[in-house]
Amino acid sequence: MRADVEPIVDRLTDSRHLRWLRVLDEAGLDGAAEQEADPETVVGPYQWLIGRVGDGLKLTQAGYLPPAVVVEALDTLGWRSDWYGKQNREEHARPLLEMRESAQRYGLLRKSRGQLLVTKLGHRLVDDPVGLWWHLADHLPEGRSEPERQAGVLYLLTLAAGRTMDEALIAEGMSVLGWVQGEAYRPLDPDSAFLALRDNYWRFLHLGLLPERRPWREPEPPPSPQARTLARAALLGRDSTRTAGDPEPVRSSAERTVHLHVSLRDVEPLIWRRLVVPASLTLRELHGVLQTAMGWEDYHLHLFDIAGVLYGAVEEIDDAPTGDEQTFTVGQAIEAASEFTYEYDFGDGWTHDLRVEQVMDGVGAGTPHLIGGARACPPEDCGGAWGYQNLLEVLADPNHEEYEQLLGWLGGSFDAEAFDIAARNADLELVDRHTRQRRLRTH
Repeated sequence: MRADVEPIVDRLTDSRHLRWLRVLDEAGLDGAAEQEADPETVVGPYQWLIGRVGDGLKLTQAGYLPPAVVVEALDTLGWRSDWYGKQNREEHARPLLEMRESAQRYGLLRKSRGQLLVTKLGHRLVDDPVGLWWHLADHLPEGRSEPERQAGVLYLLTLAAGRTMDEALIAEGMSVLGWVQGEAYRPLDPDSAFLALRDNYWRFLHLGLLPERRPWREPEPPPSPQARTLARAALLGRDSTRTAGDPEPVRSSAERTVHLHVSLRDVEPLIWRRLVVPASLTLRELHGVLQTAMGWEDYHLHLFDIAGVLYGAVEEIDDAPTGDEQTFTVGQAIEAASEFTYEYDFGDGWTHDLRVEQVMDGVGAGTPHLIGGARACPPEDCGGAWGYQNLLEVLADPNHEEYEQLLGWLGGSFDAEAFDIAARNADLELVDRHTRQRRLRTH
């Protein structure tokens, strides 16, 4: 994986954002980048432009391609039907303008004394479609700023995963990476996310790697196989070291496992989970397991209290002994206490009581998983135990004056009794697998 891409993938992994973890799975970043079987179909427009410039091409006084060349380019490249206007001025033919400017940014062309010239690199690559294809992959994603570059990486990930444009998903990813909107620090909206990634979208669109636009009522087709191949090459780089045949990282099934009973305090009827986790899990990793198993969204701070020692967001607490949740393990925790607490969201004050039920040596799968549980996790930011109980009372009475308002806030429905152990275990497996993959990348 490229050095500038890996930190972004690590941030997505750390966030345990399930939608993005599934994108990472589908993108197939654990293999080596493949070579495009027919690179001319991708880089053909650049080859044509370099060849047309030849020994030099005089530009207009404003620095654009001459009108006759613009008409020739749109006809030859088949772009005439994609644009409007007279189509003889480069500044009005965005696909051509952007390709020419990108060829300059990629070091294939340069301007000098009113002429457009081919560089030494351009002369070398024009007849080497494989080399030119890799040169294009090396320069993706594009971005004039850090937010645009990171949005470009997110877009490449969705392309590598074979997904259609999803501005809402990109906006969620940008929020995970820490980008906010305006002085109110609101999460990015889909329109802002598209503005950040549009240069990369247009690059793939103008190269013919995205399907033609359909009527708005029809679903957008997925990106072409060539788009996926180019996106994966841009993300992984030429020197991908891991191959598709390398073994998947696994936890040892022989290590000690801990059975934990987790219950949410002050809520009736009881919301609980029964978990089996490896003793080698750090408390930071256990935090992720608890968030996933319960159904929280990890929007807020957390801490563990184990025999009076606090781990987690301990800077919020004064005059208390503290420890490092990044290194302290579940195995060490159960040696210190058979019962301890996990607090999430210091405003709402959700306290989880954890009790060790059983410790087994060399028995059971190493992946954290649920063997029991009941009832849905309360909605985020509903006001803690008291607010949740009030919410349930309102939802039980459709005639209540707050019923419609709270139902709308919940998105139209909420089933307090819902608990799907199979779905939760699938999420736990997904999170754990990406956690292990990151361990391999960082060690």
